[in-house]
Amino acid sequence: MRGISNQERLEVTSNRSKVIEVEDSVYNGVVKQSRKTEMRVKVELHSHTYISDGSMSPDAIVKIAKSRGLDAIAVTDHDSFRGSILASRYAKLLGIDILVLYGAEILTDIGDVLLICVEPLYGGIPRDVLGLRDVAVENNCVTIAPHPFHILMPSVKSKLYEKPELFDAIEVWNSKSIPLFNIPAIIAARRLGKPGVSGSDAHVASAVGVAPTIIYTDKLKSEDIIEAIRRGRVIPTIKGYNLKILVEDLAWSLFRRIP
Repeated sequence: MRGISNQERLEVTSNRSKVIEVEDSVYNGVVKQSRKTEMRVKVELHSHTYISDGSMSPDAIVKIAKSRGLDAIAVTDHDSFRGSILASRYAKLLGIDILVLYGAEILTDIGDVLLICVEPLYGGIPRDVLGLRDVAVENNCVTIAPHPFHILMPSVKSKLYEKPELFDAIEVWNSKSIPLFNIPAIIAARRLGKPGVSGSDAHVASAVGVAPTIIYTDKLKSEDIIEAIRRGRVIPTIKGYNLKILVEDLAWSLFRRIP
């Protein structure tokens, strides 16, 4: 593969010759070129509020996300879109200029699946992965395999290789995960030719925005972000929790278990 530079000029010939300046990067063996007409946005794709097992309220998480310089955040509470619905409402009511993506982390029959949609899903969400995939396609959602090889989480593990067509992308870096468990996810994304995204898996305030996914999109709209993920116009951020976040996350985890 050719060498990669931050800025290069690519000559494109049509009826006349013109020069387009592009920024490119390589991930999963694919060169992704970002035209100057595209936006480069920072998106948190994995976060939780107290609607499931997070410590933050839906209004707090959007305030924190904005303060961390994020352009968008997917609130992905376990088995529920309620957290993202409330976060979106609060962002609008409070006048916070951030895009809230509707999402949920669904525990399926093969493990956790992140579901991020243009509109929230109501009613019963299928727990069987085949049914969930059908719902995702019908409702313009993306399915992402989170922490796919973490042995202490309900992850899809080898099922990712057995059923790769069920996933639009793979979370190749989960900041909450032990770094060693992210390596098989990186390898899987390369082998399967899937877009690799990152997520902070934030359950506490200090973890929000640690590892946002960089997404190249024409517009900062839910449908455009989702399409960009499908097309692989993404770059994961490889960054783990620092000591402060680890302590806060552990303290919250222990506090939740107090009877």
